[in-house]
Amino acid sequence: MPTTGIETAIRELERDVERINQAIRLLKSVNAQKFAAAPTKAGRKKSGRRKLSAAGRRRIADAAKKRWANFRATGKK
Repeated sequence: MPTTGIETAIRELERDVERINQAIRLLKSVNAQKFAAAPTKAGRKKSGRRKLSAAGRRRIADAAKKRWANFRATGKK
C-alpha cells in the first residue's frame, strides 16, 4: 500500500519528537550535573560592600589627614 504525503509527514514528525525528547533528556542531565558541582554557600565568593570597622575608618581618616597636612606643608600643587 503506497504511503500518502500525510503519513510520511506524520512519521517524520514522530522521529523529530523522539530526537527532541532525547535532546531534552541530555540537557536535563547536564543541568543536574552543573548544579551538583556548584559550590556550597560556604565556598561562594561574597559580593556586595565590605564592612569596615570604626577603628579601620579612623586609621584611614588619620592617614589621609597626615597626607594632606604634608602636602600643604610642602606647598606642592
